[in-house]
Amino acid sequence: MPTKPTIAIYSLTCCDGCEFSILDLPEKLLELSKRAEIKRWRLLDEKGPPPGETYDICFVEGSAVTAENLKTLKNLRERSKFLCVLGNCAQFGGIHRIKNWHDKEQLAKYVYKYAETIENPKIQNIEEQVKFDFVIPACPVNGEEFYRIVNEMLAGKHPKIELRPVCYECQTAGYECILQKGQICLGPLTLGGCEAVCLDSKMPCWSCRGLLPEVKLRPDAYKNLLKFLLERHSKDEIDKAMELFGVKDEYSKLQTM
Repeated sequence: MPTKPTIAIYSLTCCDGCEFSILDLPEKLLELSKRAEIKRWRLLDEKGPPPGETYDICFVEGSAVTAENLKTLKNLRERSKFLCVLGNCAQFGGIHRIKNWHDKEQLAKYVYKYAETIENPKIQNIEEQVKFDFVIPACPVNGEEFYRIVNEMLAGKHPKIELRPVCYECQTAGYECILQKGQICLGPLTLGGCEAVCLDSKMPCWSCRGLLPEVKLRPDAYKNLLKFLLERHSKDEIDKAMELFGVKDEYSKLQTM
C-alpha cells in the first residue's frame, strides 16, 4: 500500500487565526486526512516532533520574531520538501512589523513592564529569512482557498492564485464601495481571493493579501490612488492603514519608481 504524503503545520509568533480558519471546515479536513498524513499540528497534537522528522509539505504561520522562532524556521526549511508560507504575518511580518516604522524601544516599554528582558529585533518577513516555495496570503487565510491549494499540491500541480483585485470581488458581490464613500481603501491594488470579506462587513481593504503583482509593474496605479487619497486624508492616516498588515514597504517602493 503506497505511503501517504506527509503534511505539517507549524506556528511561529502569531494568533493562530489562519489555522483556526482551516479547522473551521472540518469536513474538508477529514477529506484531506484521507489523502495525506498530518504528522504534526499543534492544534491536533501537542507533542513535539521527533528529531529529524521530515515532511512533504510544511505550512508555517506567523513571524520569526525571536531567535528560537528563526531557528525553528530554518530547521523546517531543511526538513521540508515543500515549504509554504501561511498568512500575512509570515508573508509580510503582519502587525509585528508596525514597530519597524516607529521607535521600537519605546513601544516595548509601553507594552511590557520589564521591556529590557524581551527580544525586540527588527521584524523581517519569511522571504528575508529563508527560501520558501509558495505563499497563501491573507489575514486570516481563506479556508476554502487553503484546501483547494493543498489538494492541488498533493496532485502534483503547482497551485495558482487568480490575479484579480479585491475590487473585482467587491463589485461582483454588489458591496458598497468604501473608497467612493471617502474611506482609505486599498482594494484597487490588492490581490483578491478573500471574497472581499472586509467590504462585506463595511470595512475597508487594507491590503492583508499584498499587492496585485501587475501593480509592481505599473507604479502609476499606486501613485494615482495615493493622489486620490491625499485629497481626503493625511499622509499619517494613509501610512497607518498600510502599516497594519506590514505592507507599507511594498507600497513605498512604488513611490520611488
